[in-house]
Amino acid sequence: MRKKAFAIAVILAAVAAAQAGDVWKTKPFDQWTEKDVQEILQTSPWAKAGVQAQGAWHPDGMSQANGSTGIPGSSTDTSHVSAGATPDKSGGLEKQDAAAAGQATYSVFWWSSRTIRAASMRRAVLKGAMTEADAEKTVANVPDDYMILVQGTNMQIFQHRGEEVFAKAAYMQLKKNKQKLLPTKVSFLKGSDGQTVTGAVFYFAKKDAAGEPTIAPDEKEIDFYLQVGDSKLLTYFDPRKMVDAKGEDL
Repeated sequence: MRKKAFAIAVILAAVAAAQAGDVWKTKPFDQWTEKDVQEILQTSPWAKAGVQAQGAWHPDGMSQANGSTGIPGSSTDTSHVSAGATPDKSGGLEKQDAAAAGQATYSVFWWSSRTIRAASMRRAVLKGAMTEADAEKTVANVPDDYMILVQGTNMQIFQHRGEEVFAKAAYMQLKKNKQKLLPTKVSFLKGSDGQTVTGAVFYFAKKDAAGEPTIAPDEKEIDFYLQVGDSKLLTYFDPRKMVDAKGEDL
């Protein structure tokens, strides 16, 4: 009798532990609730919510190559300004954008992960904007690149500066060997009007020119840097924790 009671206790404890575990490991994404989705997009290892921009920043190895055009993505970068632009017009807009960017709050997501994309698709399903079949198909597609999504409470500087400028204003740095990975491109997400920028996706190659992985399996930390206005946006990801029910999820 005691053995049976003990066995039942062990089973109940295992069930309780599973229920208390990370939702991205314990439940298939088609069963996630809005609360589950919110948890993933706010507190999971793939999400960095409420990131504040910090003071003036000079990105190493980038500023000198741009000569008189200034730091990419900042108010000193005039690469997008035509020769006929007047200082008062371009300067006023630049200062406004830089000030707004410095005061904005940002969320940074490891967008290429199954977990984050599944959470985004599941939210769309719950809102009736996507079918479950389309969500499953989208999540099943494995991106060719690592992708970082940046969204902010004010995206005007992205709207005005454009994708090419921000492709030169960001990088990832690996903790183990200090190697910097530069974006291969940046793609903006647009709102329902097809014009308003709602997010910026930064693409990073999964393999280097020699065909070797750019992020080693034993990497402990990946830092992400982005110049926004005259401030720096920085956060980090721990790939050791970025694991779902299927394994490593980058």
